[in-house]
Amino acid sequence: MLMPFYLCAQSGPMKLTRATDISAIRALRAQSNRAIQARDLAAFGQTMLPDIEVTRGSGPHVSGRDSVLASVSVQFKDPDFLGYVRDSDSIQVSTATSLAAEHGHWTGRFQRPDGIQTLTGVYLAMWRKTDAGWKIRSELFVNLGCTGSAACGK
Repeated sequence: MLMPFYLCAQSGPMKLTRATDISAIRALRAQSNRAIQARDLAAFGQTMLPDIEVTRGSGPHVSGRDSVLASVSVQFKDPDFLGYVRDSDSIQVSTATSLAAEHGHWTGRFQRPDGIQTLTGVYLAMWRKTDAGWKIRSELFVNLGCTGSAACGK
């Protein structure tokens, strides 16, 4: 009988911790989205671990924060780049490790001669809790749609 009481007593704080972690990850995703819109490379990199791995559906796999930032800086300098937004659909915090999984959908927009090209898809991000808070360990982006421009057919 003592064991069920112990488990119940532990479930409250654990749920609160998970809710706090989920809120923190959502806030960091919003910070990252704002950094993209502002074309602020330093702020964009603050959410990543140094050894981040990123796989994009329309581009090569990129290893390491410096390499990710170098590839993104090219887009930030492109006047036709209108931004990316990643919207979280769900976040699951591990009960066994200092990891979390974020699943969501993304939109990318580019100005093209014949209109606004809009790319859409889904993503999965692995977050790791560190002494400095939650940081992105890896991301996988899958491109599922393209509308608004003849550039979609290329």
